[in-house]
Amino acid sequence: MSTNTNLPLINEQYKSMVYLAAFATGVAVTAVLSPWEATRIIGTTVLTGVSYGVANDMIACRDCIEYFTVGHQYDAQNLRNRPLNTLNPTLNAIAWGMIATWHVCAVAGVVLAAIARTPFPGMALKITAAQLAPVLIIGALATFVFAHISSRIAQKKMQDHPHQKYWGVPTEFQAGWEACNIRNSAGYSALAIGGLLLSIGMVAVRAGVLERIR
Repeated sequence: MSTNTNLPLINEQYKSMVYLAAFATGVAVTAVLSPWEATRIIGTTVLTGVSYGVANDMIACRDCIEYFTVGHQYDAQNLRNRPLNTLNPTLNAIAWGMIATWHVCAVAGVVLAAIARTPFPGMALKITAAQLAPVLIIGALATFVFAHISSRIAQKKMQDHPHQKYWGVPTEFQAGWEACNIRNSAGYSALAIGGLLLSIGMVAVRAGVLERIR
């Protein structure tokens, strides 16, 4: 599906949302090149999250483009509640990948940076962005695989036994809607659980707990 040539690509009422997400992603790229490790950690966290979001939505937007309205309100294929005035799945995946992730990942990045770099008593060792990046990437890849498998299982169950689960969504879109919803839920759950486990692990590393156990 292509862009509606009679309308600008970015929906006027959601222009600030799209521009802010794009700006934040650009800032994250700059942050990765910063001389300050804390800033690098924040930038790396945001870029990892945005990359995950875009990759995830490249599939999700092809499962059910109807799902991708602001607030996930079903309105068929109308454009009025969409950040972009197009149903092109690739363009929507790029936009939504940034919109849905940059803010939560920025918060997570600030928390991780504080845990990694703040000079707490008894924690002389500090963690760098280069040390943290592989963990974030592996976590994102694992989440992607988990979310994809989970969404496919849920989608097939809905296809095999179609029923009305999401209010206002026609039956023929329920399975695709379910797949997208499971993907989103898995991603945000992984961010919360993974972030907590990573934070605990970083504290343990900085406190030398792992070395004492060895």
